[in-house]
Amino acid sequence: MSKSLQLVKILTAFATVTLTLTQVACSPSNSGGTTTGNPLVADTSVSGAAAGAVGGALSGSSANSVVVQSEARPVNLKIFSSVTAQSTTCPTYASAGANCSATGSSMWLTYNSCQYPNSAATYTGVQAFFMSSGSASCGTFPHPGANGTLYRQYVTAAGSTTPSSLLRQDAAGTDLTIDNHTTNLSNFDSAMLTTITNGGYGVSVSFNSNSARDSLTFGHRINTAGAFDQTIYGSLTISESSSSSTSRSVSGSVKVYHNILRVIGTSTFTNVVHNNTCCLPVSGTITTTFSAGNNVQPTNFGNNYVGKTETLTLTGCGTGTLQNYDGTLQNVTLNRCF
Repeated sequence: MSKSLQLVKILTAFATVTLTLTQVACSPSNSGGTTTGNPLVADTSVSGAAAGAVGGALSGSSANSVVVQSEARPVNLKIFSSVTAQSTTCPTYASAGANCSATGSSMWLTYNSCQYPNSAATYTGVQAFFMSSGSASCGTFPHPGANGTLYRQYVTAAGSTTPSSLLRQDAAGTDLTIDNHTTNLSNFDSAMLTTITNGGYGVSVSFNSNSARDSLTFGHRINTAGAFDQTIYGSLTISESSSSSTSRSVSGSVKVYHNILRVIGTSTFTNVVHNNTCCLPVSGTITTTFSAGNNVQPTNFGNNYVGKTETLTLTGCGTGTLQNYDGTLQNVTLNRCF
């Protein structure tokens, strides 16, 4: 069996497994389908990965937002809410006790194989919030104030500033790693990616004089061994009227390194809108154009992508229509937000 055919079978199997786990949660009607008869499938596209990274960056930088790390559509899950933590519930900025700690302008949340309500997935790792100014305190969202910057990063331990990773394990035991620390985020082309904070990656969100977010920079590698491996990196502009806005739009382009196919996607955001009730974008379009790397050639299957374009049209919270590089059309569910 050729390596190309093996890769196709691995990607197809991964999409099938993911669909089985997430279709009910992500599709209110469970109807699926497009005008061409394609069924509803779980999204594994480059455009969808970019959407998940931006969604996590926005939802993780406001106390008003709902965010579910690497999860399917959030179903009333307020990570940054004042709900009393249970023994199996992941901590929030409002949590008391050992799983939330703060000192100076920094805060750490520790995840010990914890779960969010209504989720079968577990999370292990430490998330840190670093503010450019202000004092952090568990019970208050870490907002740096007007003209400030908020950094969000996975680190080795509470109290640490050493970048690390977060591990998500789904109900089937499949691991997804969100990497903020490896050199150049292990992108296949060995492209130089400027670090964001503490010599590593993560998210940087800037606030303007009205305390509204106006730009973000992020870098993550998301990886499920043998099935999914993408490095997402770039900066985007945010249009938000105030810190209390109920929605915001994102524009600009970012790079996504498809480390399995060894191709680079340039994902352009057009009128992509986020609100406070969904971690993922709810409308707009993300168009990704594929090219070969500068240092490493695409795989045989990756060559099929070079010079082609895919378009993800967002139709609601966690749903969209994907026109693939080969022109085929699918209704998809987006199941990662980090």
